[in-house]
Amino acid sequence: MKFSAYDTGEIAMNYQEAMEYMEKVGTYGIVPGLDSIRELCRRLGDPQNDLKFVHIAGTNGKGSVGAYISNALAMSGYSVGRFASPALFDPREQIQRISGNHFGTDVEWISEEEVARCVTELVVSVNKMEAAGLDCPTAFEIETVMAYCQMVRWHVDVAVIEVGMGGRNDATNIIEKPALTVFTKISRDHTAFLGDTIEEIAYQKFGIIKAGCPVVSVRQDNTVMEMLKEICQHRGLKLRVAEPEQIRQKDFSLEKTLFRYQGYPLEIRQLGYYQPENAVIAFEALKLMAQTGFHKINISSVQTAFRETKWTGRFELISKDPFLILDGAHNPDGAVALKKSLEIYFPAQRFRYIFGVFRDKDYQKILDEMLPL
Repeated sequence: MKFSAYDTGEIAMNYQEAMEYMEKVGTYGIVPGLDSIRELCRRLGDPQNDLKFVHIAGTNGKGSVGAYISNALAMSGYSVGRFASPALFDPREQIQRISGNHFGTDVEWISEEEVARCVTELVVSVNKMEAAGLDCPTAFEIETVMAYCQMVRWHVDVAVIEVGMGGRNDATNIIEKPALTVFTKISRDHTAFLGDTIEEIAYQKFGIIKAGCPVVSVRQDNTVMEMLKEICQHRGLKLRVAEPEQIRQKDFSLEKTLFRYQGYPLEIRQLGYYQPENAVIAFEALKLMAQTGFHKINISSVQTAFRETKWTGRFELISKDPFLILDGAHNPDGAVALKKSLEIYFPAQRFRYIFGVFRDKDYQKILDEMLPL
């Protein structure tokens, strides 16, 4: 696909033209593998090598864990770049810069002008790749490189990056040495790409683990946990395990959730029975970062950040008359979490659902879980 007017970069795209280009590239779909993105990054000077990363993988909870970590780092005085997908409202929300203030955090999306500039520069390299007979990068690969380039321009202290799908062959996995690798709970999803068994899926997720980089994970199912321990022991890596079983004094309400973890009182406004688990994953990640170079992290900033964090579309209450809840559950594990949350906040109630997922999802198991309510 040629946009020859922009071959030299002398003629800049505007935002609409950049989005039209991304839409056309998006028709290529999902192409697992790292060859194209490595070549694209090489032609752009490998911007990923100029950043410090927190790399997050798992099946559910990546977005919430990333939000807790990003906001706590920002509240501690760090400039944070964040890349999370997919976007809900606007493509620009995938690439964010986050900074702290006395009352919370300031979140800034990449601007339309910055998108247009980045895409114009990327098209030059993409066209040269195609001219050399190489495959055109996918839309997600281009978005990933755009995020790295823009975060370098923003001079962020740390980039919090969420894996798009899997890990081993995901476009984000060109990171050579993250400051920290984080895993949420691993379960079945994207089986057409990642494998049919939990072990095959975990193998793909654990592909983001790098030599010399510490690892934080929630306690996984036994077989997955043994795989992770073996990888870390073999490579001599420090493994920190978040233990949701240690959460004490949980008090759920439709306004907030209060609980204690390792003696610390924590408050979160994100609803959902699973959010304390996401918070303690982030807590352990931040604790380990504080011990490995990010010395400005402190408990007060973490507590404030957790209390103020909001992540749209996760058991989000958007109306109380009538009660109306939005939730992004799109796999069986997510359905279990949604069902438990409904039972906690609305005991002995019945519900009406409006439900839709892509056809590659295990919708029958999701329905089997939800329909008893």
